[in-house]
Amino acid sequence: MTDDAGNLIAVYIDNSMSMQSQSSEISLLEDARASARALVRNISPSQRFVLLTNSREIDNEYPMNQDEMLMSIDGMKTEAGPLAFNELYENLQMIMRRNGFESSSLFLYSDFQDNMMNLDGIVADSTIQIVAFPLASDFQQNVYIDTVWLSSPILQVGLSNEVNVKIVNENEREIKGFPVNLDIDNHAVAFTTVDVPAGGKVETKMQFVLDGPGQKTAKVSINDFPITFDDTYDFILGARPVIKIVELTDGQTVETQRNASKILFSNDSLFEYKSIAATRIDQQYLDDCQMVIVNDRSSLNETLWQTILDFAEDGGSVVVFPQKDEIVDTNTLNVNLLASHHDFFDDVFANIPENADYPKVFKHTQIKKEFSNSLTLIGLQNGDPLVTLSRVGSGNVFMFSTRLDSQWTDLAENALFVPLMMKMAMLGGSVERLSYTIGVDNDLKINKINASFDEEIRIKDEQNSMEIIPAVERRGNKSVIRLYEQLPNAGFYDVCKGDEVIGKTAWNDNRIESKMSFYNQNDIDKLLKNNKLNVLSVMNPEDLHSDEMIDVLVRKSMLWKSFILLSLIAMLIEILIIRFWK
Repeated sequence: MTDDAGNLIAVYIDNSMSMQSQSSEISLLEDARASARALVRNISPSQRFVLLTNSREIDNEYPMNQDEMLMSIDGMKTEAGPLAFNELYENLQMIMRRNGFESSSLFLYSDFQDNMMNLDGIVADSTIQIVAFPLASDFQQNVYIDTVWLSSPILQVGLSNEVNVKIVNENEREIKGFPVNLDIDNHAVAFTTVDVPAGGKVETKMQFVLDGPGQKTAKVSINDFPITFDDTYDFILGARPVIKIVELTDGQTVETQRNASKILFSNDSLFEYKSIAATRIDQQYLDDCQMVIVNDRSSLNETLWQTILDFAEDGGSVVVFPQKDEIVDTNTLNVNLLASHHDFFDDVFANIPENADYPKVFKHTQIKKEFSNSLTLIGLQNGDPLVTLSRVGSGNVFMFSTRLDSQWTDLAENALFVPLMMKMAMLGGSVERLSYTIGVDNDLKINKINASFDEEIRIKDEQNSMEIIPAVERRGNKSVIRLYEQLPNAGFYDVCKGDEVIGKTAWNDNRIESKMSFYNQNDIDKLLKNNKLNVLSVMNPEDLHSDEMIDVLVRKSMLWKSFILLSLIAMLIEILIIRFWK
């Protein structure tokens, strides 16, 4: 066959997780590779090729001859995250410009899952002609673990903890008695069964006990053949030895307010309490704490207040009481509002009696509206807030309108005080991520890492069979690890500094791949053409391995520029005849 030196043959093989599904007796991916090999063999050996996959392997994106292309197809990675069509198309346009090609024939092998067909912002290029090969699985039903989360962000050693699991059923029938397992450090610790409605989801809880502090690998698993990549959900459980609390004071004599916090937190082995003058706070000690109590806002200058906000941004809890000399309302008021529907109170009270004995407030101030997302957790009968909650980054700032001095309120003696303050403490402290998502997450925040640019950090898998060297970026007082390449597989990875393991991370495949929703042949053709893309053909899946059909397509794709040129010449002749006929 005559070749076209100015035309680039681009073959896209979708190697996302959904392509692991079965077509007859082999996976869709292997079906696509077999057809792509036949396609390449039907094209002139001197033609130039590129292989496009979700893995974005640079070596495959430089023009290759036929033999190199066949080798690349054989050696391509078989697993990768999803890739949107607009990214694929823009990447091909860049490759064409970089290598000076006038046109391209793009052959697409994919199951055309809904999430793949994103054409937002695409700029149609008439010099790229598209041939689509939709592949259809024999199994378009799936049950998968969607996500996992903890009932409480603080795990306690030796006590019962609880993990929540969401399971989704993409089948057209209900599933009863579906088994779910929980393993910690490769030991089975819990088991349950769930009933999942057809096309629905269910959430279940599993209890476990940790035998000691530190990071532990955990896995929730189900068994759903043949789509298995989403049957496990890996995560890290980390229990702190203690929750560190620092109270910032004005440096003067200790008063009732500070005693209330000290008495509460000093009598429980779960907490480590320390009182420090605001002017003497050590940044390193602050970074290691989970909660900061600001005894008197007036003791903080602007720089220190920003440091406190940065602490909240990184996940800490900040509790702020008004300054002693602030203008106050001296009317005695009762608490009459408790935002019990808010998840802050989920595990604070089993139930709230109608005649609950709420605290009284004798003096209170107006809480300044410093945050746009402030919510009243506890309110007074005149409508003023007693306690507000504001989300700041990944942490929380709690503002009180009264001090704990008995002249201001009896809150410190009320039954509400202990669970209220303990919950605030337990929410704090840069709680590490349970898990990350491959292809979505790039930044890692590992507690107690103070890495700098000259310290070598490595990410290694459990078998030490692979490692990557990420970048370490300094952001404020924290170090952030940034990945510039995608991890190859779901599972557990160690973060190492030299030979020391300084943290563990868990990674899962993107659950967007688990949704069994795909574009059919007509939908693909309509969507591409509606976006003014140059579509030669959207193949019937039954013709995927037809040598005759592939040969016809190849010939059409190689001749399309000639047909366009002839059409333009014919139009020009017609215009000239009409213009000069007179």
